[in-house]
Amino acid sequence: MLITAIRDYLHTIGQASLQDLARHFQVQESAMEQMLAFWLRKGTIRQLPPSQPACNQNKCSDCIACPDGVKKIYQITTSPHTTIPINPINHST
Repeated sequence: MLITAIRDYLHTIGQASLQDLARHFQVQESAMEQMLAFWLRKGTIRQLPPSQPACNQNKCSDCIACPDGVKKIYQITTSPHTTIPINPINHST
């Protein structure tokens, strides 16, 4: 499934731009953003602020130095072996 492949890829490389992810998985950036939104909501990944020198001056709103897909950097936030605790069901009523 593509959505888990994206998560696994980010586990492997640590972080990637929207443009790089879209290119790697051969999908449109808009489609990739929707899939990344799933992992963002789950807290599995996070979006990093742009790191270009001009970006440090908060000029990205009108900057044309970087394509939009390069400005959006995503980073994995969880370990590939993170376990989710499961509470036992109490069947006694």
